[in-house]
Amino acid sequence: MNETIKKWFDSHAADVIKLSDSLWDHPETAMNEQHSCAETTEFMRGQGFTVKAFNLLSGKPEEANCLIATYGSGKPVIGILGEFDALPNLGQDRVTTRTPKESPGHGCGHNLMASGGASAASALKLAMETEKLPGTLIYYGCPAEETLEGKVHMSKQGLFDKLDICLAWHPGPFALAVLEKSMQSSTALKFNFHGKTAHAAANPDLGRSALDAAELMNVGIQYLREHVSSDVRIHYIYTHGGVAPNVVPDYAQLYYYVRAQTRSANDEVLKRVIDVSEGAAKMTGTSTDYELLAGCYDVFINHRLNKLCQEALLKIPPIEYSDENKKFAAEVYRNATGKEPVSELLDTAVPPLTGIVSPMTGSTDVGDVTHILPTTQFMGAGMIGGLPFHHWAVTACTGTEIGHKAELQAGKALAQAGYDAFKNPIVIEEAWEEFRNARKGMDAYKPVLP
Repeated sequence: MNETIKKWFDSHAADVIKLSDSLWDHPETAMNEQHSCAETTEFMRGQGFTVKAFNLLSGKPEEANCLIATYGSGKPVIGILGEFDALPNLGQDRVTTRTPKESPGHGCGHNLMASGGASAASALKLAMETEKLPGTLIYYGCPAEETLEGKVHMSKQGLFDKLDICLAWHPGPFALAVLEKSMQSSTALKFNFHGKTAHAAANPDLGRSALDAAELMNVGIQYLREHVSSDVRIHYIYTHGGVAPNVVPDYAQLYYYVRAQTRSANDEVLKRVIDVSEGAAKMTGTSTDYELLAGCYDVFINHRLNKLCQEALLKIPPIEYSDENKKFAAEVYRNATGKEPVSELLDTAVPPLTGIVSPMTGSTDVGDVTHILPTTQFMGAGMIGGLPFHHWAVTACTGTEIGHKAELQAGKALAQAGYDAFKNPIVIEEAWEEFRNARKGMDAYKPVLP
């Protein structure tokens, strides 16, 4: 492990934890991350970065939910990603039992991602200064990953275009490792149905129920599920369904996610889903339209960068969990599942690279970045083994020492990987060669936005 990076973490661990706890204590949903952005901006400026903070949609600095922190100049240009947003209805205390709070909660560990990435960039900056390494280092504080749109908007604005490589980390219920799985592409959209109101008892023949159309669409989707490939996931909620039982609803809305292993496969399924919505409208004498919110790409693996990150990870001393950490994890597991744990809940063993890309359910807008330039991602630590993402147990862990140890470990690994790339820029050339060869015959990247 680089000695300068180690010294930075020895000196600043408490500052990193303070930052992540501030984000944990003030959870904010997608596109509303003003506190998170402000706190991280202050941290990065304190570390000597030049920071531009702005609102991703309006551009207004006074509403900033996104930041770009830059140090250095010239080539190579290395980026490190962080994320801000929390999940609705997952507010939770730092305890082993479910204690709901009326707030969002960091049930995916983005408070750790923001601070872990910020710590990596800060430690790496010090190493660059100490050894006078040429190049540019950029840290991105990104909003709205949970709605799979933040980095899509950033990509459309060209914010990643100057990068040579990009590094990221996401917590997970397993040991910190290099991601060799391709997460799914996803599309988010809302279907609107428009009908005619009428008295539901006196004049039902004059009404045309938008709610009926929404329900028939969902029935049609149930039948569609049998005739798509096994990687496809389609899920939805009702956002509007009428105002009173005795009034035929003239408006209804469904919020859908469509997932598939590749962007092209997603687009094909999406056409069929839209056809179902139009059929439902025709059956009920209503009309329909849809709002495309955003769509992200699958994760495109770069094996050369994976090797770089694996070598960096093996240079970092493993996390040492205390007996108290293990007891906390066991109690959370029992309370979440009603069962006794039968395997390691806080694993630290780094798995070997296989060189084999396997599919993984779930999606991330990091996928878009992986289709723009060579990008790789660490994944793991900060959560309890055997428990799912987007769960109250994750919120509990990401505000405790279990989460703190993960963010520091991931920060060291990211910083070491970036340092090794600056020291040996031939790695970047090799990553680009692989990237270009692997993408031959594929459609050019195009952000999926309205």
